[in-house]
Amino acid sequence: MPLSLTEVIAYTRAAGLEVSEGEVVAFVRQSWVLAAEEPGGWSFDEADAARVKLIVELKRDLEVNDEAIPVVLNLLDQLYGLRQVLEDVRTAVDTLPPALRRELEQHLARVPRE
Repeated sequence: MPLSLTEVIAYTRAAGLEVSEGEVVAFVRQSWVLAAEEPGGWSFDEADAARVKLIVELKRDLEVNDEAIPVVLNLLDQLYGLRQVLEDVRTAVDTLPPALRRELEQHLARVPRE
């Protein structure tokens, strides 16, 4: 269900983080949040709301400056993408016949970890 700008601000404030309408709109304008501008106002999904909260935390709690925010967001996006790929691999491994799964697990156990 789409969220309004007001709802995203309320969500962020409910987490104890102060954010203004102008800040959230700036996040969208800088393409840090991919909300849709519609005739009735901005439309956010739950991931957008979580991203607004994350950006506020990065800026306020960790004092990440505006120039570094896109870098941090990109790295986090890559991390989340990698987690999804690993989950897909785990699901695929779970469907292997037991003998192949054991062989794969033995092979992985021999791989050096740094």
